[in-house]
Amino acid sequence: MPEPYEIDGITPSRVECPASVEDLSAALRTVHADAGTAVIWGGGSRMHVGNKIARYDVAVDMTGLDRIVDYRPPDLVVVAEAGMTLAALQAELGKNNQRLPFDVQSPEHATIGGSLASNAVGPLRGRYGGIRDLVIGMSVVQADGTMTKSGGSVVKNVSGYDMARLHIGALGTLGAIATVAFKIGPIPHTMRTVASWFDSAESAAVAGMRITNGSFMPEAVTLVAGPRAAKHASELSAQDSSKASENAVMLLVALAAGPATVERQVNDTTSILGSAMADGFVVLEDNAQFGVWSLAGEGNPPPPTFSVRSTVKPTEAFNLAGALAGPADSDSRDVHVVAQIGFGTVEAHWRGDVSPELVRSAQSAIRNAGGAWMIERCPIDLKSELDVFGDLGASLAVMRRMKQQFDPTGTLSPGRFAGRI
Repeated sequence: MPEPYEIDGITPSRVECPASVEDLSAALRTVHADAGTAVIWGGGSRMHVGNKIARYDVAVDMTGLDRIVDYRPPDLVVVAEAGMTLAALQAELGKNNQRLPFDVQSPEHATIGGSLASNAVGPLRGRYGGIRDLVIGMSVVQADGTMTKSGGSVVKNVSGYDMARLHIGALGTLGAIATVAFKIGPIPHTMRTVASWFDSAESAAVAGMRITNGSFMPEAVTLVAGPRAAKHASELSAQDSSKASENAVMLLVALAAGPATVERQVNDTTSILGSAMADGFVVLEDNAQFGVWSLAGEGNPPPPTFSVRSTVKPTEAFNLAGALAGPADSDSRDVHVVAQIGFGTVEAHWRGDVSPELVRSAQSAIRNAGGAWMIERCPIDLKSELDVFGDLGASLAVMRRMKQQFDPTGTLSPGRFAGRI
């Protein structure tokens, strides 16, 4: 059982728990003055992301900054502190039938700041963009305690370079995200999920691309492959008197709009699935559809041993998913592959021993698909030997200059970002 605030087997000598932005500024100012190092800590659900940390003196627990600062429902804008969980934010917005159209695997633990800092993704990105596309303003506390702001709290806000984007995906190495302004939207009146299964990822490609490039925009189009997907397909196949193969993959299509529109979209989707020779499909609604979307995550504890996230062209996502999943009898490892077809993100999660051959095989499959990759989870000894961000080429030099500009003394999460910055 890991110690609280442990990262890569290292625990800090002390923990700061700011209750306000002013407290956060004071805490970082002290760490900086003492020539110490600090890690910004949210809900802890994605602290495994990043390279092995070089030095870790202080954990700054952000969960005390958990309030809504400003919320204007008619303007579709909310400003919240970074330590607020996504579940808590959605609950408040839901009181006005509104939502932040962004989803993460553990919303009850994932904080706003942590989701931004780790650039978390979810199925809704295909329709609404990533979380960075929903940010309209941000306040950040820099390594020396200085407060900076970018953007604003109105949807139509254009004022030069969008500095907030620098902190999204930077793992808190350039500053501590303090507050964030989001553009939000209404909760759809009606939601349905069409879950289908095919005997391979390749056979699902025709239907998946027809739906993605069709006459309407689904909430999400997600392919899942591996033993978990095959088991779920087998359970669902009993509902439509079909039989899912032992290698079955699932294609999940989320639809959301008014009742009549969703009904038409369901008919169009099932028609495409029929013409593409799906082995079977079911239409799910209410709570029944939320269970199947649990397949879009890495799975229940214990966490995977090795996880890699890649980005490819949507047309290549099916082939890559099939290559990463492999034939059912090719390996005893439990692999689970999730491909977000609308934007080409493919995640693969393995449980069991991690060999160098597995890592090389995954990297080779991604390169063959023309994709970029990032290892999100792996054993510490492996993390010590490689850069989990992969080869970033010329952009790495730009990142190094940004780190030198924002945190020249290396106060914040030294070593965790690309190139061990």
